[in-house]
Amino acid sequence: MVHAHWGLEKTPFPSGLDPRLFYEGVSQREALARLRYLVENDRRMGLVLGAPGLGKSLLLHVFASECRQQGYRIAYCDLLGVSVREFYWLLGNQLGAAVRIEDDVPRLFRQVSDRLQENRLQGVPTIVLLDNADQAGINLITQLERLARVHPSSKRSLSLVLTSNVHSIAHLGEPLLDLVDLRIDLDPWDELDTIGYLQLALIEAGSDRPLFDDQALSELHRLAVGVPRKVSRLADYSLLAGSSCEQEIVDAATVLSVHKSLSLPHPA
Repeated sequence: MVHAHWGLEKTPFPSGLDPRLFYEGVSQREALARLRYLVENDRRMGLVLGAPGLGKSLLLHVFASECRQQGYRIAYCDLLGVSVREFYWLLGNQLGAAVRIEDDVPRLFRQVSDRLQENRLQGVPTIVLLDNADQAGINLITQLERLARVHPSSKRSLSLVLTSNVHSIAHLGEPLLDLVDLRIDLDPWDELDTIGYLQLALIEAGSDRPLFDDQALSELHRLAVGVPRKVSRLADYSLLAGSSCEQEIVDAATVLSVHKSLSLPHPA
């Protein structure tokens, strides 16, 4: 019903980590440039920092896709709730190491380390992308420090990229933070980026006309404070509300009403 009302071929603001949904605003462009610098200049570790909803995970997926096209060996792991043994098994599988589900941690580490050495000798750069590093357990954080020190004198052997909520960076601990070569910040979109994203998403979904008036676009940016996840959610539900009221175009009042209905009370 929503698609038919607005003349859309598909949902313009789907959820998920599809790199095709990535919008390269000013902050995203700078972050990608820093990630490329990290890899191209043999730096060992980069740390992507940002508040929730700014697109840290999507940034990693976009960068991973770019690096695969250049022939790099890529591994990605979301560290939320992952044990040390599970981490090395997942990492080994993605790197093509000879790991088995029944292996203990020491053997898993040896197999991963051997695979990294093989990649180095073959001249294949290895990039390990570690999402939600601030959600990893203490034991796993120690293992990340250990992994970062594998073959410390080697060139073109291993680059690690971690993501963390900027407010919980202290959880990573000083020993791991001391190994960070490059800090990469993700900031909220400015209004031009927000509007650019919304217009591009609607065009990609099949729209041939504006679906938000100028005041609605400005209000949407203000209420979502430029956070991509909030922008997408608010825009999506504003289209739903507008179709329910049979509007020709979404206005600022509709965006404000939807924002109020989506707002959750803060815990005391």
